[in-house]
Amino acid sequence: MPDDPSDGEATPSSEESDASDGGFGATADAQAPTADLRTGEESSERLDAAFALLAHSVRRDALYHLAESDAAALSVESLAEAVASKRASEEQNEDATDGTSESATDTSSLAVELHHAHLPKLESHGVVRYDPADRSVEYRGHEWLDEWLEHARRAEDG
Repeated sequence: MPDDPSDGEATPSSEESDASDGGFGATADAQAPTADLRTGEESSERLDAAFALLAHSVRRDALYHLAESDAAALSVESLAEAVASKRASEEQNEDATDGTSESATDTSSLAVELHHAHLPKLESHGVVRYDPADRSVEYRGHEWLDEWLEHARRAEDG
């Protein structure tokens, strides 16, 4: 089953959802503050933010690629292609073991998902610089998040 963009969080009522997640009709004052990993916030807040950022497989795959890339900035499309390629490779390995051949690595869908959900979330935490106008993303990283990203990579690689 594909990952749920809500990251498995409990679903509040529609009024709470609009106000707390920046959904349609939300005001800036109604939004919950976002932990910025660049600041010296409490370690528990940084840990919560890191786990929230790493909770979705598309964000993890995007972060893996951004952290490894030598480019100063990438287009959303090239990032989506890299994520799709990684996911297709993983699916091919799974298909070889379970005999199925279903693909969920549509590059254009991933680009839309990155643009609307994942890159804004990463930017709000200071992990990337994202310019929606020119559709470019620059990895800023954070030493503390990078450590958790590496733990996640090792866990996924088995």
